[in-house]
Amino acid sequence: MKKTLLSILAISTFVAASAQNFTPAGGYALPGGTLGEAYAGQVLTFVIPATSDFNTSSLGDPISIPGVPIPIPNPNLDLAADVTDVTWTVEGLPNGLTAVCDASPCTYVANASGTITISGTPSEAGNFVINIVSSTNGSATLPAPISQTIAFPQAVPGMVDEDGYTMSITDPNGIEEANEVFSLGVYPNPNDGNATLNVNSNVASNATIEVYSITGAMVQTMVKVIRIGANRLNLDLTGIPAGIYLIKADINGSQALVRVQKK
Repeated sequence: MKKTLLSILAISTFVAASAQNFTPAGGYALPGGTLGEAYAGQVLTFVIPATSDFNTSSLGDPISIPGVPIPIPNPNLDLAADVTDVTWTVEGLPNGLTAVCDASPCTYVANASGTITISGTPSEAGNFVINIVSSTNGSATLPAPISQTIAFPQAVPGMVDEDGYTMSITDPNGIEEANEVFSLGVYPNPNDGNATLNVNSNVASNATIEVYSITGAMVQTMVKVIRIGANRLNLDLTGIPAGIYLIKADINGSQALVRVQKK
């Protein structure tokens, strides 16, 4: 029983080491697009790795193991594993764009190659961070004195992710202002009172957002949590009269100001 628990404990605790499996690799600036116009498309090619390095922390602490009546404390082990297959999910695309694999579902066995094609017509503008997230099945050989190969008890998330692609979608009718901390844009512009603020930030913090009339009277204020990267915030102007307004955002003392028209 002790050997079984040790074996399950070791194998069920994997998290991924960083790997570059895509061409172009993560962190690449993808071709930009224009709001409402067909995106020219981007094809990402990849090869599924046969092996990958792991640390056990991704499955939480403690770890629930099938067939074991009590959760097991996570030992935070570093191990190497053989990959059986990987399923990809693309996150962070602008609304209107889709990512389509050349296999359906988007699952590939070790050493297989494939493509993911990004296409469509973007319906929101801004700067976006796009990540390709993995879910991996496989097995690993436990170190001595166990020296036993055991299959993953479940698919492991995040093992061979490809992160940090960027894409800019411009709005020909939009206005954007940037500083050293963040950029601020609003779309659509003009709008009927329902708009989106795009805040692309270099820091994680709170943003104070204020809406002013052209006479300088503040008509709306709110505080939003901002993460690093692209943030899309709902802006509800339905309760104020039609006209021109100024939107000011402040993050850690850095400010940006954009103009918006409510029809």
